[in-house]
Amino acid sequence: MKNIFKLLFVFIATGVLLTSCDKETFFESNPSAPDANATYYLQFVNASQTMETGVTVDGDLIEIETTIAVALMGAPQNADITVDLAIDASNTIDASMYTMSANSITIPAGKTSGSVTFSTIAANMPVGETLKLVLNMDAGTHNSPNPAGTQINYNLKRIEFCPLENGAADLVGTWTGSDAWFGTGFTATLNDDGVSLDVYGLAFDFMANWWGEPVIADGTAKVNIAGNGLLTIPRQYVFTTVWDGDNYQYEIEGSGKWTNCGDSPTMIIIYDIYYPGDEKGLGATYSPAYLPTPYLTADVVLGGEKRVTQVVELPKVKR
Repeated sequence: MKNIFKLLFVFIATGVLLTSCDKETFFESNPSAPDANATYYLQFVNASQTMETGVTVDGDLIEIETTIAVALMGAPQNADITVDLAIDASNTIDASMYTMSANSITIPAGKTSGSVTFSTIAANMPVGETLKLVLNMDAGTHNSPNPAGTQINYNLKRIEFCPLENGAADLVGTWTGSDAWFGTGFTATLNDDGVSLDVYGLAFDFMANWWGEPVIADGTAKVNIAGNGLLTIPRQYVFTTVWDGDNYQYEIEGSGKWTNCGDSPTMIIIYDIYYPGDEKGLGATYSPAYLPTPYLTADVVLGGEKRVTQVVELPKVKR
């Protein structure tokens, strides 16, 4: 019996030694140092993009800022890799319209990517025109076999935005166009705060000719004008109407945008008219049975004479 136990011990000890030798041989045959002779390729990351400049609330231009990156496909190398960038013949953006932190990209030793920063100079770019930044990778035999990965194609556009030289004061006057399915308009004067408008006449003809309640008092709404082309109408009392001998008060709320790049400024205002405190306005309440949309829209231009015509035939609401 003792001899049997001795034999078992010998077999177990031998197995442990063999296992230990196998582990040592495996790690010795798989070193962690990069193989300088290993094949690798390089390609751009997110090589095709479409980007536009922006505008701050104050009306200042926001540049396009992005990273041009190159990725290594293969094992990290034990020396830096430098990738030269060359402008393609199809490039249409002038050098005066952008900056790059370098004309080549370096992937540090032991790493798998590298990048440079790109930023537009929007003030030098034409308004509303799409320009192309086209760059080719020059990494020799290490260029990616996929041609789409070796060329940057960015479509870059300075948005068509023309700031107001005098703020909200540039939007003062008579506005004409379509307002809540009627070809009418409103007038805008400068609010006492000097930065917003007092708009008089929104939805007057809609209330009188469709809702059946002419405005008999007030009718001015304060419209906040932002420098980035946006406008807002905070929830507020706007006018009093009359129907069947009784007076009714209404509130207004909305938002929209203005432009200043054409011959005259334009506005598009999306809004609704509410009974005081109601969550839903007339547009939301009576669409789609009676109104095409759950909101009212004013699409107007500054200048011209006010006119009153119905642009869209609306079914009469049953009250």
